Amino acid sequence: MYLAGMRALISLLLLLLSFSSIAQEGLPQPPVAHDDGWPVASLASMGFDVEKMQQLDHKLDSGSYTNVHMVVVEYDGKLVYEKYLSGMDENWGESIGHVEFDHDRLHDLRSISKSVTALLLGIALGEEFEDALSRPIIDYFPELSSQIAPGAEKITLEQVLTMSTGLEWNEMDVPYSSDSNDEIQLYYARDPVQQVLTKSLRADPGERWYYNGGTTMVLAALVVELSGKSFLEFAHDALFHPLGIEPADVEWRGLGIWQRKLPSAASGLRLRARDLAKIGSLMLHQGQWQGKQIVPPGWVRASSLRHMEQTYPIWSMDGVYGYSYQWWHGEFKGIRGDFTAITGVGYGGQRLFVVPEKKLVVTVFAGNYGTGIWRMSERVMSRIVAAAP
Repeated sequence: MYLAGMRALISLLLLLLSFSSIAQEGLPQPPVAHDDGWPVASLASMGFDVEKMQQLDHKLDSGSYTNVHMVVVEYDGKLVYEKYLSGMDENWGESIGHVEFDHDRLHDLRSISKSVTALLLGIALGEEFEDALSRPIIDYFPELSSQIAPGAEKITLEQVLTMSTGLEWNEMDVPYSSDSNDEIQLYYARDPVQQVLTKSLRADPGERWYYNGGTTMVLAALVVELSGKSFLEFAHDALFHPLGIEPADVEWRGLGIWQRKLPSAASGLRLRARDLAKIGSLMLHQGQWQGKQIVPPGWVRASSLRHMEQTYPIWSMDGVYGYSYQWWHGEFKGIRGDFTAITGVGYGGQRLFVVPEKKLVVTVFAGNYGTGIWRMSERVMSRIVAAAP
């Protein structure tokens, strides 16, 4: 009887150990350490609710979050979660079919390109940027002063940054598949800055927000003017190289006869997920990467403020988002309290969420182009915030 009882006890212990092993296998594993400057840590060691993150991990695996491609999470300077999936994808509007994603795969940022362009402008302007914000934008492009509409001479650099110039622009009401969309027309213009700044006024400068990718091209041209370098050369020297991002890991696409000088600053950038996460980390850490100041801290603070309210429910996600310096300022209601997310937003579900209160950066790539499923990435981010310490 004694031996039989011992055998039963040992069998039970082995069974429990087996269940424990299975449970451990189901836990999200820490990100893989690469030679890219990112320190890594486990979710448990950083105080995350591991069960909630496990639930998210299972939902991603099961496809509950439609066509999400990659998710990378920084917490307080360390990568704690990294997920690569598969799905249909595009390269700047061209289908590339079904893709198995991994650490080395470049992905469209789409309009997160605008947020990166704004950071480059902040670097080019330097610490004395505040005086520049109130300057008329035409001061930087005096050769166009005789061509602008009456009243356009009052448009400031800050209004260009916040898409509140008042210039005529048809991008919100016309699909990008239409030749009447001003963003599409811009790619075939001889001079993108002239194309944008010589439009007529539809409202007083600073009066209201209206989505205008053309203004991002003006900002990119200003980066060239201030730096004396080509746009891509300055981007590599001032931002990508200091972050340890190699030229081979950057693709910035463009169209038009001017693309050698200016790629599409509004939508053409492609990066790896961990490299985009570094740009989010700059926003979280006041412009620093591993102790090195790359973006002026004042520019990061100014870019984190809500400068313009939205009057378009679909674009603002029913009032959640306002607009900053080519970044979106989100005020979310969470199950563990309200929080702010400074957000880079890109078509198809591309998101770069910076949540200062939670010490979080959440990078999400997706392939939901033209599907109307554009809040999926916010749902993923909210689950991560709910699981954070």
